Amino acid sequence: MHVLIGALVIIGSFLAAFQYISMDFDGFFHLYAAILLAGVPIGLGILTYRFTTIGRAIRGLFTSLVKNPGAERDRLVENLVAFARAVRADRPADAAAILEREDDALFRHLGRQVLDQTEVEEIELDALLVGRRQLTDYKSGEKVFGSLGDFAPAMGMIGTVIGLILLLANMQDFENLGPGMAIALLTTFYGLLLAHLLYLPLSRMIADRRSQRAENLNLIADTMVKIARRRPIHEIQQAVGAGLSGGQPRGADGTHSRSSG
Repeated sequence: MHVLIGALVIIGSFLAAFQYISMDFDGFFHLYAAILLAGVPIGLGILTYRFTTIGRAIRGLFTSLVKNPGAERDRLVENLVAFARAVRADRPADAAAILEREDDALFRHLGRQVLDQTEVEEIELDALLVGRRQLTDYKSGEKVFGSLGDFAPAMGMIGTVIGLILLLANMQDFENLGPGMAIALLTTFYGLLLAHLLYLPLSRMIADRRSQRAENLNLIADTMVKIARRRPIHEIQQAVGAGLSGGQPRGADGTHSRSSG
């Protein structure tokens, strides 16, 4: 279904753009170029990716815009240390209260497993699975917007070629030679603008947020494993302190290194 809808968007964009193609240059805004570059890359994205992937990409973009994993690190460190102290002191009610007020889904999930005295190996496996799911939206957003950044300049070149073909077909009208060339090049200009001022910056922003989120997931997973193993508080404080100071994540998928192996 997504292939059919994508193809219809592409065809419709071409047909709509051709209604406004002309050899009159009135400035840097031209409907032919605008419609072509607004519609066709989107149509190519729909044709290339399933709607579920596009939906995850939109969620990844929204999450990247409204949440900053770097700013959440201090809260996670504070709650991880408080949770570790409650568990070590055999105060399950206090530990459960910390889980209730914590927003992070992985924190709550692994924390409940620690309180239930789940095996460490199972905690590590769940950290891997839940962590990967949490990074899916970011990865989809990075991929989809990166593809749009590739489609836009390519479509701009195609629009320029179409404009040059029409220009060469009417070479006898020398008065329109310069304006026609300018209009033909506008689609390349629009494609470069969309790619380098919108789509690719969004893709890079999502990738950066994903990297920060992966570090947070590693911090949660590593600390919860230490808590489950009843490691001393000072060791847990050192671990979260290293994470807070920007230590490298131990797993490529945002989870504990042993799990990601």
